[in-house]
Amino acid sequence: MKLIAICAVALIIAITGKLFYIQGMDTRRLAERALDSRLVTLTLPASRGVILAADGTVLADNAMRYRLVADQQNVGKYKNKDGVIIGAWGAAEQLAEDLDTDPGLLYPMLHGDRQWSVVADGITAEVWQAIKAREIPGITADEYAIRSYPAGAVGGNLLGFVGSDGQALAGLELQHDGTLRGRDGEQQYERGLSGDIIPLGDSNITPAQNGQGLQLSLDSDVQYYAQQAIADQVKKHEAEWGTVTIFEVGTGRIIAAAEAPSVDPNNPGKADAEDRGSRIFSGSFEPGSTAKMVTAAALLDTGKATPTDEFVVPDKWKAPNGEEFRDSSSHPDQKLTVAGILEESSNTGTILSGDKLTLEERYEYLTRFGFGQPSGIDFPGTTRGLLYPPDEWDGRTKYTVMFGQGVAATSLQTTAAMATIANGGRKVAPQLVTGTVDDSGRVTDIAPADPEQVISDKAAGELMRMLEGVVAEGTGQSAQVPGYRVAGKTGTAQAPNENGPGYDGYTASFVGAAPAEDPKIAVSVTLQRPRKGYYGGTAAAPVFSDVAGFTLRHMGVPPSTEEPDLYPGEWK
Repeated sequence: MKLIAICAVALIIAITGKLFYIQGMDTRRLAERALDSRLVTLTLPASRGVILAADGTVLADNAMRYRLVADQQNVGKYKNKDGVIIGAWGAAEQLAEDLDTDPGLLYPMLHGDRQWSVVADGITAEVWQAIKAREIPGITADEYAIRSYPAGAVGGNLLGFVGSDGQALAGLELQHDGTLRGRDGEQQYERGLSGDIIPLGDSNITPAQNGQGLQLSLDSDVQYYAQQAIADQVKKHEAEWGTVTIFEVGTGRIIAAAEAPSVDPNNPGKADAEDRGSRIFSGSFEPGSTAKMVTAAALLDTGKATPTDEFVVPDKWKAPNGEEFRDSSSHPDQKLTVAGILEESSNTGTILSGDKLTLEERYEYLTRFGFGQPSGIDFPGTTRGLLYPPDEWDGRTKYTVMFGQGVAATSLQTTAAMATIANGGRKVAPQLVTGTVDDSGRVTDIAPADPEQVISDKAAGELMRMLEGVVAEGTGQSAQVPGYRVAGKTGTAQAPNENGPGYDGYTASFVGAAPAEDPKIAVSVTLQRPRKGYYGGTAAAPVFSDVAGFTLRHMGVPPSTEEPDLYPGEWK
């Protein structure tokens, strides 16, 4: 009995001491533990910056969505108007009306003892407000933003897209992710047993910092029109893909960058993986005869030829090293000027006239015009094309580079080359992002790059007159735009086999500028491996006529008032 009494007294003393310690000595730690159990931390998502077209059309924006969450223990206490507990099943019946689903599908997510159970995702603000009005205990919602593209596929290949987790995956979204993303904030608050915020409890908020938006140079109307035009032509000629690129001469701003197939960034999974990027930046091809204007530019700029220099041009020509070249179709010897060689797009004539250039000059002028060089826009997947230095050219390539084979370029590069000629020989780096946009909608402009003189103004003027002859009387007549003078060049090149050596199909292209007397736009059209008609003059030039005409009228450019003064193409 004495031992039991001693043990009982010892136990009482131990309990009393522990209570004294807890209530008198350790209150702060217990209070902190209690507070931690009530504190909830929520992420306050930053809004991703908008992307706007030049005319203010919203191309990329944010839409708010809600994730419906249940504390199953509290949902089980749900009562009807009569005070009768109807629990998880009653809540499922109520929520099913707002979510347009079956109560049986919702019940497993509402019944149980979990304190956090996702019931539905991606619900709109209107649906959440309707659910909230039902006052079901334990039902809360987490707000988050999803990326929305109101214009659909307009500019989709350029815009790119973000994943369901908000991570940028392609296009401008990826290239400018650091600018667009912003920084998430955080909110901490005390939550009661029912899951509601305790009004006077501890609360702490770190505001989110929204991302900056982008102002693009794209004209949404021209972009839409060009996308429709190239899509129709790709279908008509059964091509693998096609592009239309439009520059504003003098600024380098990209008015349109249209592609087919295109991608709707709202649902990129519907497009094949290879169609989700931008071939204007990543799709390189041999430019073919469009590169002849670079050879002509080099001849004029170095003074080694004039537009009226005379040549006897055969349909076949054999080089001193034994390499043989021919024109696209057989013909008797032609008496052509340099301007006429360009009009007729003669390979042999280009070699005969261009042979006055040294190998180093051929390479130098191609690089001056941007071939084999970075475009100035670090777009995801972009390529600089392909241009080997002269010491790596074989006995054939040193001739073929003069008419656009043995060299590869992108649609962006060929358009930039045409814009340089149309701009008096001054090259301006292409520009797609022209400014940033803050939360208030204020735009901070990004100035275009300073121009670089590539060829003399005199040489550029002479070349523009020669290129007018191509459209007025030569291979590019299908590119004529009613009411406007046009300068341009057709291109038809063999397409390299992507699965091995040699060639497979053709690349049809046309690049031009208008109005020729005072150029405002430079436009290139490319069709890769068309199966029904593959010449640049018949497959690509008509798209130029259509799109360039629409763009000039849309911009309010007055029609030409004078007839072109063309160089003679032939001599006697």
